Order: sequence, then structure tokens, then C-alpha cells
Amino acid sequence: MNIVNMSEAPYKHPSLKGDMLFRLWKAAIEDDETLADEVFRGMYEALLAFDRERAEDVMALIVGRAPTASGSLRDLLQDIQTFRS
Repeated sequence: MNIVNMSEAPYKHPSLKGDMLFRLWKAAIEDDETLADEVFRGMYEALLAFDRERAEDVMALIVGRAPTASGSLRDLLQDIQTFRS
């Protein structure tokens, strides 16, 4: 499995430690509805293109606020990343 640990990846902001860069990026996207729409649209299209049936099952869990939704989405995203690497 080729999952990148983003807390150890080199980046242009060496003063940001751990998940600080992720939180900064997340906050910037949350503040911009257009960017948030693009992130969700891209994820939605990638999920459906990879495994439509599984993606629809995971989306149903998310919409239904199922306790297993987060883990199911994480597993699906990891499978997509593994497949692409």
C-alpha cells in the first residue's frame, strides 16, 4: 500500500508541524464555497468512477449519519489510492 503520511511529507511551510498544514488547508477550503464544491465534486466523481455500487453504499451511510460512515469512506479512499499507485 502506498499511502503518503502527510505529516512527514516535505512542503513549503516548514514551520507548520504535524497536521497544521492540513488544518490550514481545510479551513481555507471551508471558507470558500466554490473551492469546497470543487473538492466534493472531484471526490464524488472519483468515488463513482472507481466503484459506483460501493460509492453509493458509502454515500448512503454518510447521508444516514451511520457510525460506520467515516471508516467506510476512509477504506474506499485508501483502495482508490492503492489502485492508482
